[in-house]
Formats: sequence, structure tokens, C-alpha cells
Amino acid sequence: MYKELNKVFSMIQTELKSEKVELALELGGIKTMSSSLKGSIKSYNRKFETLDDLVGDLQREAKELDKRADKFFKEVDLIKKEGEKQASDLGVKFSNTPIGKEVNSIETSILTGELATIKQGLKIKI
Repeated sequence: MYKELNKVFSMIQTELKSEKVELALELGGIKTMSSSLKGSIKSYNRKFETLDDLVGDLQREAKELDKRADKFFKEVDLIKKEGEKQASDLGVKFSNTPIGKEVNSIETSILTGELATIKQGLKIKI
């Protein structure tokens, strides 16, 4: 019987200690603070997932724009070569024609770095 009483007494002591710890945690606000912090972390993670998705979309779009820009520059170069040949055959300066002026404007933008800067801005790394 003594063993049984000791066992019951030990269980009561353990239960009381556990209640004291829980009460101390509640009194200190740790449980509430922990819950609040966990909620904030979950909210942060959701926002970061959204940002990850957005960055992925931007990277895909940037690659596509990069390909289109390269294709555009090649096309401008071909137009310039063909335009200079035709202008020469007609005895006029290509740079004085409307398309020649547009090509010159594009080339100036490339030389001043305008288009390169825009293109570089598309390469986002986070």
C-alpha cells in the first residue's frame, strides 16, 4: 500500500509541477507571444512565396524580352545594310531617308547605353 500511495503522490506532484509550468508560461505571456510570432512568421512566408512567384514571372518575361530585343537588333542591322545598298543604288544617303533616320536613332540609343541599360535592368537576381 505504501508503494501505491507513493505512486499516487508522485503523480500528483508531477501534475502539480506541470500545472505550475503552464501557469508560469501563461503569466509570462510566452504562449501568447509565441502564437503571435508563429502567425507573423506564417504571414511573412506567404508574402515571400508570392515574391518568389513574382520574381520567377519577371525572370521568364525578362528572358523573353531579351530574345525579342536580340532579334530586333539583328533585324535593324539587316534593314540598315539593305537600306544602304538601295540608297547607294539610287544615289541618296541612307541616313537622310525616314527609315535611315530611325535606324540612326536606334543606333544612338544603343551607343548611349539607353537600350543596353533597359535590357540590363531586365536581368533581376534576388
